[in-house]
This record gives sequence, C-alpha cells and structure tokens, in this order.
Amino acid sequence: MTDDDDLRARLRRTDPAASLEPASPAQVARLVEEAMSRNTRRWALPVAAALVLIAGGAAWAVTRPSTPINPVAAPTTTASAAVVSPGPAASAAVVSLTASGAQAKCRAPEPQRLAESADFAFEGTVETIENGQVTLSVTRVFRGRPADRVTVAQEGETSETMLGSGKFEKGTDYLVSAADGSILICGYSGEADAIGLRELYEKAF
Repeated sequence: MTDDDDLRARLRRTDPAASLEPASPAQVARLVEEAMSRNTRRWALPVAAALVLIAGGAAWAVTRPSTPINPVAAPTTTASAAVVSPGPAASAAVVSLTASGAQAKCRAPEPQRLAESADFAFEGTVETIENGQVTLSVTRVFRGRPADRVTVAQEGETSETMLGSGKFEKGTDYLVSAADGSILICGYSGEADAIGLRELYEKAF
C-alpha cells in the first residue's frame, strides 16, 4: 500500500456517511436542488473547513519529499590541523621582543597561567647591552620556534617587571616568557636563579 492509498483509507474511515448505500442519481439531483435553494450560512463554514483539510492533505501527499526529513542536524566535521615536521634548523635565528615598563599589581604566578599565556619561552644569557638594547644568547627554548639570540629593549627596574634586580644585566642568566612579542611580567620572567622561577617553568612546559 502506498502513502496515497493510506491517506484515502484514513479519509474514508472518517466519513460519517461511509456506511450508507450510495445515493441514486435522482436522490443526488434532489439533494443538490435543496442545497441550492436553502440558506447556506449554517453549514457553509464547516464544509469549507472540511474542503480545506482534504485539499491540504492531498497537496501534502503530492508534494511531500521522497525521504523523511531528519529534525536533528548532522554533526559538523572539523578538519584537524596538519602537523608539519620542522625542517633543518635555521642558522643565526634572532627573535625581537618588547619589554614592558608598566607598573603592575601582580598575583602569584601559576604554572597553568604561564602555559596558557606564553607562546615563546626561553633561557638565555645577556651578551651585550648597548644603547638600551639587550641581546641574549639562547641556551634553551621551552616553547616557540628555535632561536639563537633574542633582542629586547631595556625598560623598567622593578621586581614586577623582572624577578631579581628588575632589569637585564650583562653575563646574567634569565628565564623569559612572552606572548604576541611582549615579555610577560609579574613573576613570569626574571633571573634564572630567582626563587621558584625555574620550578615554575619546569611545571608549565
């Protein structure tokens, strides 16, 4: 049985006159004559409504999709990022960072915050300080692209900026982290032997 046959069967079951014998042509003519000559206000609205329902059901049967529509959206597949193996190490790679001279009110540094914030972190030794420009020789990169040297402007002389003396000093080892090219302060960068800083880096990276 097709869906159209099922619809017709439903309509027949709801027909109140389905159990009666079919009317003769003479009876049909008489009923039509009576309908045309009577006041139709009482029954016009129910009949019209019934006709709309029947027509709507037939239209749905004709125009319905051949396959059911799934109300649940299909899951979206997200392509995973390709992993690219690093090529041969580039020689004399230099990274330039911006120091922050801002005064800050700091909370205690946390390994998780460092891991989430830093996109570059390294250990290095200050080689030169010339005209306010600091150059560090990199001994270890914790996160980010490999680099041989890092340059940064000498700014600020507070422990909030850099743990320890608060500034870069020639020959001193430092642990430095950065985000978007700017050094992270408030206990996340400073002298490598500052209390708790190396442990912070080991836990974060």
